[in-house]
Amino acid sequence: MWSVIAIAFVIASSSLFSTATACPFSSIFSFGDSLADTGNLFLSSESPSNHCFFPPYGETFFHHPSGRCSDGRLIIDFIAEWLEIPMVKPYLGMKGWKAEGGANFAVIGATALESSFFEERGIHIPTNYSLTVQLNWFKDLLHHLCHSSANCHEVIGNSLFLVGEIGGNDFNYPLFIRKSIAEVKTYVPYVINAIASTINELISLGARTLIVPGNFPLGCNALYLTKYETMDKNQYDQYGCLKWLNHFAEYYNQKLQSELHRLRGFHPHANIVYADHYNAALPLFQDPKKFGFTGLEICCGMGGPYNYNESVDCGNPGVIACDDPSKHIGWDGVHLTEAAYRLIANALLFLVTVTATACNYYTSLFSFGDSLTDTGNLYFISSPQSPNCLVSPYGLTHFHHPNGRCSDGRLILDFIAEYLGLPYVEPYLGFKHGAVKRRNIEQGVNFAVAGATALDRRFFEEKGFAVGATANFSLRVQLNWFKELLPSLCNASSSCKKIIGSSLFVMGEIGGNDYGYPLSETTKFADLLTYIPQVISVIISAIRELIDLGAVTIMAPGSLPLGCNPAYLTRFATIDEEEYDQAGCLKWLNMFYENHNELLQIELNRLRVLYPLTNIIYADYFNAAMQFYNSPQQFGFGGNALKVCCGGGGPYNFNDTAKCGDAGVIACDDPSQYVSWDGYHLSEAAYRWITQGLLNGPYTIPEFNVSCFTGETIAYFNNYAMK
Repeated sequence: MWSVIAIAFVIASSSLFSTATACPFSSIFSFGDSLADTGNLFLSSESPSNHCFFPPYGETFFHHPSGRCSDGRLIIDFIAEWLEIPMVKPYLGMKGWKAEGGANFAVIGATALESSFFEERGIHIPTNYSLTVQLNWFKDLLHHLCHSSANCHEVIGNSLFLVGEIGGNDFNYPLFIRKSIAEVKTYVPYVINAIASTINELISLGARTLIVPGNFPLGCNALYLTKYETMDKNQYDQYGCLKWLNHFAEYYNQKLQSELHRLRGFHPHANIVYADHYNAALPLFQDPKKFGFTGLEICCGMGGPYNYNESVDCGNPGVIACDDPSKHIGWDGVHLTEAAYRLIANALLFLVTVTATACNYYTSLFSFGDSLTDTGNLYFISSPQSPNCLVSPYGLTHFHHPNGRCSDGRLILDFIAEYLGLPYVEPYLGFKHGAVKRRNIEQGVNFAVAGATALDRRFFEEKGFAVGATANFSLRVQLNWFKELLPSLCNASSSCKKIIGSSLFVMGEIGGNDYGYPLSETTKFADLLTYIPQVISVIISAIRELIDLGAVTIMAPGSLPLGCNPAYLTRFATIDEEEYDQAGCLKWLNMFYENHNELLQIELNRLRVLYPLTNIIYADYFNAAMQFYNSPQQFGFGGNALKVCCGGGGPYNFNDTAKCGDAGVIACDDPSQYVSWDGYHLSEAAYRWITQGLLNGPYTIPEFNVSCFTGETIAYFNNYAMK
């Protein structure tokens, strides 16, 4: 096991800090709580008796208490070592304002929010070293670090900023007194806003590289496992962690990542890196023996199933540490051991940088999905009646004739192909039926079919839902098509690996029809929610299978905000204004698709840990589209973003009995003025804007590497998107 970690260490050192070699960080400035405090509370006059200040704390590396809440070093210490910077000194212990190598402002017990926030809610917190206080310390220090504004920008620009982990205590304090998880969830936006505000201010001061950690898997924490111990086995996952608490941590982390994603759009020249503490730590709890650990029992405690006792903390008289802390993940029930922090630091530095340093030149493009992606497979499916997408006025904008795409022109997939310098992706069934030559599939194939589902047709039939003929072409079917095609693309296993490894795979959008069929009937919303995990499971399974076949870069789109879809707005129209948001979209339906997207992102995060050498990109269709629903005129659309270009009347120009493509239904004069083309699908203009958000940011996680594009391609893209 240690050889594997050593390899990870070498890769981490050489890949994350390959940039550091060319432009080294001269300093580290850190903000946070007890996961990062290297002595500030120890040196303050407020808490001379905190249990972290007494033996056996610090026994492993420092051989005495150092103000760190562990037996030895923390993640920040390992980062400093790898950067060959001295361990970062606590701000409150600085003498003569000498801060060579940086300064640490983190304080044990600190919160992102001010103490007044908690006092107003009846929650007492022992300190008030909030993120604002720590940021003010940093500003005070600047006066002593630099002699001019230009000098300050140079010092700050050459430094690495660690913004956290912070926010954990904002949830810990209420959870310690058993506030409901529903109430604690309401604190999340406030915490993230405080972190985002700090990041904005640091960047305005000149910061260029910021690492922002997420929360650990709290459900595996011995303190919480003891405090919330229950006989209900359903509360625990297969590894013994509390599911509801881990779900909360995942929820928070996902919201934090979304905000960081948004910030990258505002600060394109800053490198804002999310450090996934959750998925870096989770494997240790899931398979402790693999990493040389014993299990969930802590090293320094007194009794109980996890060796944790709320009334007798580590550091109190009579509490003795284990003989070998390196055999334990947990040190004192709240904090981890040096051994665990080392492995987490290794994983973070490795995983964070794989996508940051890799740039692939994509030789091919393979796609799976439904009508948002189908470029012609529907043409080759026999049907007693020609589907509407195959007749005029579909295709009028770019191709000037119907071409199998369910829009007036190009789709997101087409724009991606253009920007990569690849030809439009041919439909697989066209090749299978002889209409597409082999030479035309060498740079990609599209397996998406309009009306396709992630789940197999049988799932819907067993539940009594009426589904169309295209429900026969589920994700499983499309994946099998890809496997059948491989012998036509490559002659040997090594040849296949090379082709697959140099290709971009677009996994979707898929899943919309899995909810669309039930929504067309009288399905209860609660029942609909139960389908989400099943849909996501199929998508994740397909991604894993592609990775096993050799895929290196996979883009997995989330769902669009279908609460803004004119077909649904017509079907679920109500006089209750509270059902609609400020853009006129159905709130409950958009919340449903946000649930789908959040779970998809959580599962993609898990895959990133399992496959660290694979670039798994989440494409945020939802928020990329919401920007023009909220401000249509800013993007060149008419005043009503919810009205259909090609429809048969009604408030949204959508009529279920007179759809686009039906006799007598006429398209608008200028589809580029409309977001929606036919009530279900978007216009080419809308798809172009979404693609710009994906490729130019900030709507992919991690960012799509535009360095893979030529300057000419990017210029074309930017200019054309504005037309």
